[in-house]
Amino acid sequence: MRLVLSIALATSISLALTGCGESSSASVGGQAITPVSFDGSKYLLADEPDEAIGVIEARKSAKNGEPIVIVGRIGGAKNPWINGRAAFMLLDASMVLVADGTESASGEICMDECCATERAGSTTLVKVVDDGGKVLAVDARQLLKVAENDMVVVTGNVSKDDAGNFVVLAKGVHIRR
Repeated sequence: MRLVLSIALATSISLALTGCGESSSASVGGQAITPVSFDGSKYLLADEPDEAIGVIEARKSAKNGEPIVIVGRIGGAKNPWINGRAAFMLLDASMVLVADGTESASGEICMDECCATERAGSTTLVKVVDDGGKVLAVDARQLLKVAENDMVVVTGNVSKDDAGNFVVLAKGVHIRR
């Protein structure tokens, strides 16, 4: 009898956790929430914009609020993505990442602390924003179909503050393939 009760209890718990084989979805107040869908084609540029500058040059010369066209490689951080947001780190195209602990030559940086200052000067955060200036709540990899080390040209506006934070508020991204 004890065995039958244990099996019945285990089966009940299992069914409750799996929802009888139906896929689960989040709900609030008994109403199902559907994931937000974004059309990435609005942000993808078919043609490469002219007069792109590198990240290092942009950090030195660009002014807050100015339009910008910037080129670089997705990367420059151990995890260049902001999960769940259309944002990523962009590394100057002239820089190459080398293995941690490797002596870096000109144009090379590693992820160790020894290269932190050089890495900060050759990277920027790119945020793909909507018409209201808010970062899109979708992962950049899904929205733009991009991957780490992809070379991209980004159009947008500069957001720069007195603390040295430099961000590109992107309106369009061209992927060099």
